[in-house]
Amino acid sequence: MTTKDRNALTLPHSYDRAALARFELFLFAGVATVLITRAYLAATGYPQIGGGALHIAHVLWGGLLMAVAIVATAITEGSRTRDLATLVGGIGFGLFIDEVGKFVTSDVDYFYQPAIAIMYVVFVLFYLAAREVVIRRGMNDRHRLAIGARALSDLALGQLDEIQYNHALRVLDGVEDRSLTDLVDSIKAGLHSQTPPVGGIESKITRSRNAFFHRAEELLRHRVVRRLVLTLFVLQAVLAIVQVIYALVSENVVEADDVSDLVVQISTVATGILVVLGVWFLFRGPYLRALRLLRASLIVSLLVTQVYLFTQDQFGALFGFAVSLFMLATLRIAIRSEEAAALPQ
Repeated sequence: MTTKDRNALTLPHSYDRAALARFELFLFAGVATVLITRAYLAATGYPQIGGGALHIAHVLWGGLLMAVAIVATAITEGSRTRDLATLVGGIGFGLFIDEVGKFVTSDVDYFYQPAIAIMYVVFVLFYLAAREVVIRRGMNDRHRLAIGARALSDLALGQLDEIQYNHALRVLDGVEDRSLTDLVDSIKAGLHSQTPPVGGIESKITRSRNAFFHRAEELLRHRVVRRLVLTLFVLQAVLAIVQVIYALVSENVVEADDVSDLVVQISTVATGILVVLGVWFLFRGPYLRALRLLRASLIVSLLVTQVYLFTQDQFGALFGFAVSLFMLATLRIAIRSEEAAALPQ
């Protein structure tokens, strides 16, 4: 394990968690908006806003909300505005992308079957790209100073709560460049000059969110949950082996109708191989290698196979998607625990 990897495991502020949290809020708002919009339209018989030949598509409302979010961040200051703009922008993006079917078909078909798969790919790529940028960028000394300065600005605007205040001080403690000591001390002195309010709405939301994720992580960390997930992988490996044996015995030739079918078949085979190898190392060791192989199988499934499932079954594929996310979250926590245990004391 490299020094960078070791630091990522041990340092609580090795990257800007607040930035990633804001993006996750944007993404959650977008996904929730798509699901709520489609459920509402289905329940109400797909009403049209307008009369006669006039129809105001909700993609326009989405564009308006995204514009409001951009303008809000351009003309106002403070983290409160930035967080609200993130939420509003996410809702706007959800309304926008929900109508993607109309803009990739010649007959403007809202019910275009692969539309959900297109949305899924966009959201997944968005998440992977943003997470990669935030984590790889990390937090250098200048970035830490900027976070401290923003906290000082929020304090002046009356928008800094207790949790953000303590977070800014901890981030500033990580500045290592001695030439920046005076600047760090100045920012800290400014933060110490006024006590932030305790129990504000932002603090309550942050505490509730942290408590939720803490309980969820404790649940996923539980031995019973881990064994359940690993048992599912064992069953999946057995099923993959049985399918291979059946195919060899029956001499059935699997044909691909088009390129997408071929890609899915290849990804399914790759997933099966990774699962079988993961289960093999699960029993033979090393345990960490087994967990990483099983995680890789889920990533291949989520990035490739799941796209095809959404294309075929649209919202019917949500259950399998949720199960895969649950298994992936459990594996990520298990891998993190094993990597931390492997670090030299």
